[in-house]
Amino acid sequence: MSNRKKLKKLPQEVVNQIAAGEVIERPASVVKELVDNSIDAEATEITIKLRDGGISLVEVSDNGVGIPEGDLAEVFTAHTTTKLESFDDLNTLMSMGFRGEALSTIVAVSNVSMTSKYEDEDIAHKVEFNSPDDYKVTGAARESGTVVTVENIFDNVPVRKKFLKTAQTEYRNILNTLTPYFIIYPNIHWQLFKDGKKVVDLESTSSKAGKIDKERVNQVVKQDFVERMESVFFDGNGMQISGLVAHPSDHMSRTKYQYIFVNGRHVWDNGIAKSVFQAYDRYIPHGKKVPFILNIQIKPELVDVNVHPRKEEVKFLNPYRVYSSVEQAVSKSIEKLVSYKNIPEKESFEGVNRDYRKKLNHYESGRRDINFSRGGSIKDSLKFSRAALEKTFQPSFFENIHKSDSNEQDFTEQVKEEVIAFHQMFNKYIIVEFKESIWVIDQHAAAERITFEKLSKATEVENTDTQNLLVGTKIKVDDASEEFVKENIELFNNLGFNIDIVDGKLNIKSVPVEFVQADIEKLIKEVLELDIDELKKDLDRLKKDIIATMACHTSVRSGQNLGRDEMKNLYTKLLECENPYSCPHGRPIVWKMGIEEIDSKFDRTY
Repeated sequence: MSNRKKLKKLPQEVVNQIAAGEVIERPASVVKELVDNSIDAEATEITIKLRDGGISLVEVSDNGVGIPEGDLAEVFTAHTTTKLESFDDLNTLMSMGFRGEALSTIVAVSNVSMTSKYEDEDIAHKVEFNSPDDYKVTGAARESGTVVTVENIFDNVPVRKKFLKTAQTEYRNILNTLTPYFIIYPNIHWQLFKDGKKVVDLESTSSKAGKIDKERVNQVVKQDFVERMESVFFDGNGMQISGLVAHPSDHMSRTKYQYIFVNGRHVWDNGIAKSVFQAYDRYIPHGKKVPFILNIQIKPELVDVNVHPRKEEVKFLNPYRVYSSVEQAVSKSIEKLVSYKNIPEKESFEGVNRDYRKKLNHYESGRRDINFSRGGSIKDSLKFSRAALEKTFQPSFFENIHKSDSNEQDFTEQVKEEVIAFHQMFNKYIIVEFKESIWVIDQHAAAERITFEKLSKATEVENTDTQNLLVGTKIKVDDASEEFVKENIELFNNLGFNIDIVDGKLNIKSVPVEFVQADIEKLIKEVLELDIDELKKDLDRLKKDIIATMACHTSVRSGQNLGRDEMKNLYTKLLECENPYSCPHGRPIVWKMGIEEIDSKFDRTY
């Protein structure tokens, strides 16, 4: 007998709840969809109220045109929209929300009510839902615009609710979602309330929507590099490109301050990002990143905004034309930035300034034979590739990095023999001389490993040696970074960082002793530039990445002269490490060469 089950059609309620998974992933998704609708309603004031990171309450109110009484309940029906009538309308679409899915999916997974005063009607009206098909419409008091109240998200879909994070984490995700809106809509007065307290109040400026206003960016991003950013402008090939790009001296290992907008919609496009980095190719070291904010205004028929359920990606009809235009626009802005008169005079950039001046002096005097094809300094252009090194040295150079001796004794067993002498080479490497061999130790990589393992243990036993700072280091951070520190304050405390948070600034009052000489502001900012949202999926990895980033700022640096006792101390502590072979980022620490191998290089047999 067949076990085949009868084919059934899913109830609309279940269909809506499943569809909600595509559009509504978390409270931040609700905020995004409601804000999109407020913008489409031509609002100039938008207020967001949250409770428990949006899990208990998300309320978005605006002063837009409102919704007529007859449409008030209808807008919560799936695929109802005023923005499309036919598929061809997608070719000319400029509005933010257009699918007609958002409100129907929100009401399917939460408790929803809406009050709206349509501009052509005398009174406001309110609709309240008990379920998608059970609602009532009544008169209400409201002078203008619309307010949507969403409570208890996913309460009726427990399988989705259990994947929500803590209220603090969900709140930070909402901040990350709102930040691009704050930037691209300076014409809107934004207010954000968290658990009854106003945390954001951005007055509207005279700039139009889509204008990257440096004053507004400064208010939102709260970083010093904004003042040094240069404006971008391009008009041609059926598009306009505008925005801000960072001075090359503000390059960093990673940065979250990269925003791409297409017709005012915040998206991410790898091709555009790559085009920006190609424009910087001659000015910053390979692999470094820079902050940038770009808005591409393009004819709507040349871009498809319908390729992602949450409208986070777009597809260009002619991507090469877009990418080449971006590179051209950014290149012109960088040329302005690095001209002699525009070099920042800030003390911390003196080394960079000198390098730029050297380039300019050589160039202007006609000496154009020097290659500055990569990097922000002469030193940066003299880097050798691994392939080149392999051709230069014998293969044993690389084969022996992680090896002990030929009979594969344990690392610690090998170094039990007495050390004859310590030497330093190039202020970068420690040479440990034994009777029959030498060890070459990368002093900075070794210090990184030692600090990494010490801090890793400190997070478990809370016994980090700390040093109080005479004057606390104050670091200005954006709202999302501030929330991340609050979320992980216990981890920072265990590591030895005593941090107070006051008026959007981190006040570092004490640090682990290893970092007394470190640039604390740079250290903390590099930690905050980690891909937090991705790492949050693996908390152990997040902790390790934070500690590895901190360990990079250890007191022993490459280029630092060390005395014998300092070299001996570093060597001794390295032997105590669980992994003395590589730094936290996987780079080798030790290279061993035996006397036989050295003799063979000189054809010596005695």
